[in-house]
Amino acid sequence: MKIDMAAQDGEYFNIGSIVSCTTCYNQKIQGEVLAFDEGTKMLAIKSPAASGKRDVHDIKMVNLSFVSHIKVTKECNDPPPPLTSISIQKIQSRLRQNLEEKKRQVNYIGIGVTPEGQRAFNSIIKTLSDVKWNGKDIVVMDDVRISPPYGPENCSGKEGHLLNHVKKILNKHHSEENQKSDPRKSASPVSSTS
Repeated sequence: MKIDMAAQDGEYFNIGSIVSCTTCYNQKIQGEVLAFDEGTKMLAIKSPAASGKRDVHDIKMVNLSFVSHIKVTKECNDPPPPLTSISIQKIQSRLRQNLEEKKRQVNYIGIGVTPEGQRAFNSIIKTLSDVKWNGKDIVVMDDVRISPPYGPENCSGKEGHLLNHVKKILNKHHSEENQKSDPRKSASPVSSTS
């Protein structure tokens, strides 16, 4: 079966059939039909992963309106497998967790702070989860406060492990920032011999 330009009206593809098509960009796609929507002429094709990993597949959505030709290389007439059951509770729980995480991440954005301050905050939040903005100050675990310009010397709080840890994070952050702004600083010095 060869169809020029796209699927004709009334044409359909059985789930499980193997198809080969060429897109308008001259890209060749071959694989197993997972789904087909006749109204939108969208075809979902499963093919082996480009990464070469086993038990992993690439899924491509193909708009047949943009296909120069398509050929069914192996027709599947078996009835499609039954749909797997979906746990609505799991989906709702996952949605709730994702929404809570997004709301929490919104609080990670400082209002009226410098880009340097935001980058310092982002460095700290990678290691310590209880970090928030209080005006233009960064507050870590309600024990350490970092004021602009957000250097290790701008940390205040109870002396101890947490304060030292935050200072180490900021030292590393500023070291990395300096290397980004001046790549020559990351190069090792070359000694000259006479």
